[in-house]
Amino acid sequence: MSDASPTGSGSSATDNATREALHRYRRAKGRRDQWRDLWQDAMDYALPNRQGFHDDDDASRGDTRASRIFDETAVTGVPRFASRLQVGFFPPDGRAFRLEPGPRLPESERTQETQSQLDQITDMIHMALRQSNFVAEVHEAFQDLTIGTGNLLVEPGEFPGDLVFQSVPLTQVSLIEGPGDFPEAWFRSRPLRVKDLKHMWPGAKLSQELERDVQDNPERKITVVEATERDFSNRQTEAYTFRVIVEEFSETILKSDVRGDGSLPWVTFRWSKAANEVYGRGPLLMALPAIKTTNLVMELILQNAEMAIGGLWTYDDDGVFNPDQVSIEPGTFLPKAQGSEVAPLQSAAQFDVGQIILEEQRRNIRKALFVDELETTGKTPLSATEVAERTADTARDMGAIAGRLQSEFMIRLVRRIVHIFRQQGMIDLPNVDGREITVTPTSPLLRAQNMQDVSDYLRFQQALQGSFGQAGLAMVRQTDAARWLAQKFGIPAHLLRSEDEVQQVIQQAAQQAQDEGGGLSRQSAGDVPIANANATPG
Repeated sequence: MSDASPTGSGSSATDNATREALHRYRRAKGRRDQWRDLWQDAMDYALPNRQGFHDDDDASRGDTRASRIFDETAVTGVPRFASRLQVGFFPPDGRAFRLEPGPRLPESERTQETQSQLDQITDMIHMALRQSNFVAEVHEAFQDLTIGTGNLLVEPGEFPGDLVFQSVPLTQVSLIEGPGDFPEAWFRSRPLRVKDLKHMWPGAKLSQELERDVQDNPERKITVVEATERDFSNRQTEAYTFRVIVEEFSETILKSDVRGDGSLPWVTFRWSKAANEVYGRGPLLMALPAIKTTNLVMELILQNAEMAIGGLWTYDDDGVFNPDQVSIEPGTFLPKAQGSEVAPLQSAAQFDVGQIILEEQRRNIRKALFVDELETTGKTPLSATEVAERTADTARDMGAIAGRLQSEFMIRLVRRIVHIFRQQGMIDLPNVDGREITVTPTSPLLRAQNMQDVSDYLRFQQALQGSFGQAGLAMVRQTDAARWLAQKFGIPAHLLRSEDEVQQVIQQAAQQAQDEGGGLSRQSAGDVPIANANATPG
């Protein structure tokens, strides 16, 4: 929360505001803990290298966390899902969105010059994203999204125009749901050393007891809670209160207030959510039964494969058969009746049945994570049309989810960056609230509806021409249609001619046609034709 001035309290006595904040934090943590077993189960099977809820910061370093993994379909599918989602929303070298005048912007300001200025700000934001750690951190947040909820902290950097992003895992964040189906409070708790407090928050004011610990026991671990809570005292203004609380001392060492559109540093987004739940439910939770099945089947196949490789043998035994002393494992000799020879024992396992189950469950996992391959049932490769249709099917399957991610992720991210740049004096822009300035997605995933609109327009144009000939096209305002198509394709405004330039081109074309007509008539009368040069408009 570096864009607000701190008003820290150094008193060791617990004030009422701190007690209330800790009470809300513990309530939020208790509700989050109801999800812990489910989330940990998903992480064990698909995100084994992530630090879990039961891991200790020091004791678990370097541990092997993939002991329950026998099938890697989900383990490799999660990062691929995150990469595809990242390319679909924020292509590394492309444009993910475009700022445009909103419906409440005065008509006198809804000009092409205004759009050109917004395009420059759009390019500035995209350049800042490329020069920051956004690509790495958003990929981590999208992997958390497979469980259901992603959390991204967006803060200003050291210099104007710099941005710093941090993906915060679910193991550290507790949420409280507010009005409008969106969180109203964020509590981030993590263990820190006492000596790190002044380094992380230079404006922090420590009590005498904490100052004594910094001097005498700097390596002591404490739990620090960063509380960001919505201030509803003025509902017309977006405002938040930020506190840094040392839980063991029930002490607030830093407090600041921020306000304004985009002042919230948290960008929290959910895959989908049920009623009365603040956390989302992601595709990984939906595919968890199939993931467990594939791991069990693969474990059984490996056990039977070990028997098939090592073999199971029988031999003559002249004693009493004791089944409690028989071990069924590769390389084992089993006693049998006298007079028979040593012979291999055939396993009753059927690998083909296991493979059928395995392939079906793997296919379900890939579909749930939207990373199913374009498989062919025969030897003929897929045509371009079939590939396009299958890709369109995937986009349609993610349609509702894409709408939620657009509102909770993309728009809130842009509003936060605009707020930071406005605070740094880099831009002078009205609120990006969908009324004065709106965010229009241009990324491949969210542009699917725009492409559908373009396809509908082209079919309409063909229908007009087929029914009425060239006269039917006269019903369409060509200039307005061209600008509408440019907006759908995300073409920058400075590439289009202004209204005056369009009129100039029309007049020049009419003059050229008149001159050419006069030249032909004079040529027929024996005069020398006049050569007309094509003037470049503008």
